[in-house]
Amino acid sequence: MSGGPESSAPRAHWLLLTLAFTEGAAVMVAELIGAKMLAPLYGNSLYVWGATIGVTLVSLTFGYYLGGLLSYRRRRVEIVFWFMLIAAFLIALMPTLAHRLMTVLEGVDAIRAILLVTSLYLLPPLLLLGATTPLIISILSRDVADAGRVAGMVYSVSTVGGILGTFAAGFYLMPEFGLARTAMAGGIVLAILPFIFLLRLRHYPALLYPVAVALLFLPGAAEKPHPGVKVLYQSEGLLGQLKVVDVSYTTPDGGSHRNDRILFVNRAGQTWVNLDSGEAVWDYMHYLKTVGSLLPPGARVLLLGLGGGVTARNLQAVGHDVDSVELDPRIPDIARRYFGLSPDSKVIVDDGRHYIRSTRQRYDLIVIDVYQAEIPPAHMLTVETFRELQQRLNPGGFVVISYTGFLTGSTGYGARSIYRTLLEAGYTVNLIPTGAREDARNNIYIAALGDIDFSRPRAPLVVEGRVRALPELFVDPAALELDQAMVLRDDQPILEKLNLEAAAIWRAGYYRTFTRPFLDMGIPLFE
Repeated sequence: MSGGPESSAPRAHWLLLTLAFTEGAAVMVAELIGAKMLAPLYGNSLYVWGATIGVTLVSLTFGYYLGGLLSYRRRRVEIVFWFMLIAAFLIALMPTLAHRLMTVLEGVDAIRAILLVTSLYLLPPLLLLGATTPLIISILSRDVADAGRVAGMVYSVSTVGGILGTFAAGFYLMPEFGLARTAMAGGIVLAILPFIFLLRLRHYPALLYPVAVALLFLPGAAEKPHPGVKVLYQSEGLLGQLKVVDVSYTTPDGGSHRNDRILFVNRAGQTWVNLDSGEAVWDYMHYLKTVGSLLPPGARVLLLGLGGGVTARNLQAVGHDVDSVELDPRIPDIARRYFGLSPDSKVIVDDGRHYIRSTRQRYDLIVIDVYQAEIPPAHMLTVETFRELQQRLNPGGFVVISYTGFLTGSTGYGARSIYRTLLEAGYTVNLIPTGAREDARNNIYIAALGDIDFSRPRAPLVVEGRVRALPELFVDPAALELDQAMVLRDDQPILEKLNLEAAAIWRAGYYRTFTRPFLDMGIPLFE
């Protein structure tokens, strides 16, 4: 083929429809990767997904318009090939670009940074891909009357590509190979046909593409040796990045040397244990164990949210039969391999709300400890959910909820709303903060339909070296300003918004303590 007028360009339907198919797949792969690359630094919140979807739609909008202009003025298939080749390289470049942008913008307000980062690494390739669709339609259309049929066919083929690209990337490629390799693979696959046909058309500058991609394979900054940090496990997936890290360090006061193991979800700590003692570092897990020991041995416990399995182990240690429900199928294996959960512990991989509705089993204690990093699942903490839990409780049973420790002011609006929602559902509620500092504690809600005898826990609670009775720690409800709270409902899933300020403070603390130091050691945000 020669680079001449449009009449000499390849017009085979199979080629152009194949390009439409790969375009649709590439758009969805880039969108998924774009959102998941933000998660280690900014979380997996509604705001991250909203920004990603919004930038995607803006990109495609301008791309469709650009493609329409070019198809009207110059119906040249070479434009399609060049746009796809350049977009392919930009998709392969996304992880490198995202990593550098997020590092540079680490001090910028989170929402502004998310919008800026996604616009810079996602808009250019998606704009180019969007422009190819009207170009392909114009090339395939023989006349105006044929345009509708061709447009429907091209968009259908592109959508099928998007569906398959979403499934392939979300359920196999990202979890198996990571974000960077998936982006690289997507960029290479997208470039194959455009590269071949551009060379056949004697567009030799296309040879720059393999050179540019080869440069991306060059090793970046090598991981700096650091005997105090060892990454045991890392996995990317639709439900977030999981990382298990061993950290050896001396406490800030210059005291004892510690060896800890931490499970991170999107770089926020989910489980933290001391390897020397095997005990949880976070105090709230000891509170849950004490509260659980109010029940006699052999009680049936439902734990919603497994994490590293420490709470499940603690409740088993006081003699209870524990059923754990965990949404992420990777978590149970991590809990067993790295955090000592017994192989025969019962774990149901399911959404907690779905399990509550589908099971007929009743329990003496239901523990809700559900987070995806700093994000509380709003559908698990509504008045409708709390009423459904009543159907799963045995007489005398009760519900315990672990939530972030903010309680006052605007940061505590979400926590106060949970308290008010429990009251609306008909529970008697007692609330225990696990410490004085709101940004370094949890709030433990104990919600019952009747009276609970708090006087004789079989696992006493030791706080600062002395045994404390649980009622001594209860918050006075009159001090909670419940008039400045709302009842959370299914039809208004607003908890994530109410928790936004608290979540930002919590994530900022993790960034200072772990994410930034890990980056300085050469441990990347994602792989």
